[in-house]
Amino acid sequence: MRLSRFGLAAAGALLTLAVTLAAYFGQRLPLEDPVECWIPPGSTVREALTRAASACRLRMPLLFTTAGTLYARITGARAYAGTYRFGPSQRYWHLLRALFSGRQVWRVRVTIPEGLTVVQIASLLQREVGVDSARLVALAFSDSLATARGIPIASLEGYLMPDTYEFFWRHPAEAVLEHLLQMQDRLWQRRFAAQAQQSGLSRHEVLTLASIIEAETPHADERARISGVFWNRLRRNMPLQADPTVAYALSKPGQPVSRSELRFAHPYNTYTTLGLPPGPINNPGADAIAAALQPEEHDFLYFVLLRDGSRRHAFSRTYQEHRRLIAAQSRVAPPSAQQ
Repeated sequence: MRLSRFGLAAAGALLTLAVTLAAYFGQRLPLEDPVECWIPPGSTVREALTRAASACRLRMPLLFTTAGTLYARITGARAYAGTYRFGPSQRYWHLLRALFSGRQVWRVRVTIPEGLTVVQIASLLQREVGVDSARLVALAFSDSLATARGIPIASLEGYLMPDTYEFFWRHPAEAVLEHLLQMQDRLWQRRFAAQAQQSGLSRHEVLTLASIIEAETPHADERARISGVFWNRLRRNMPLQADPTVAYALSKPGQPVSRSELRFAHPYNTYTTLGLPPGPINNPGADAIAAALQPEEHDFLYFVLLRDGSRRHAFSRTYQEHRRLIAAQSRVAPPSAQQ
């Protein structure tokens, strides 16, 4: 059977189109250096293709997006979110393969330890994940996110959940914060919301107390006892006198403070201000939050850090006993001097 003139013309057109597309998608990317391309979650195929075409400065980008969108409709392919890295050795069709498979998505696994401040978390994420630390800090200390979540101060300090996460390389700061906030929301509702209601403390107060406990000791078996000391002081209207709150006020978390610095007038200085500080001083983990809500019952009012390098504490019930323990520790040489 002979093909009609129309059939021959159509076949010729299809062949020409196929050759044209093969030549087009076989080109190398017009790049001199590698580029990064961020595809936000929820992007449509066309949006993802448009972003990739723009990032790689493709020639005839409309042809790229149109052909790619048509291919996705025919095959049911979808575009994967994430950060991609493309270089001059790759060809146009490599972009399609990457976007529709997600194989070139640049993921990074990172652990955020308990007790880090927002600034420390931002620094860690910039170093390990390429997150814009300045933007993360600016957002965390702005009114917008805090107000939206009912936080009484303009700070997300204390509300970011320490854990191990997998982020895209150069994950947007907004998305990172939202994820860390959601993870703590889930933990709070699952484990602590009901306990907090019974305690009479707000979530903000619980997280504030938990952050101080987190800063005072790395030892899980000490947290409930230290929590008990702070609860006893709060009930007696005594200042908490927690050194980590002063260090936070001085923007030197985790560092020792001097006697003169203890007199530094600041809302976060629990030597000069009664009660809890205005907000958390770091981002506590689940164990510290649990300790804040379940303090050990005792009559200790003081504790002092042992100078044996263990980072443990000695507890006392009276100020006189506390002074004797301080004097005893002052006579102990630090571990470095004993070696």
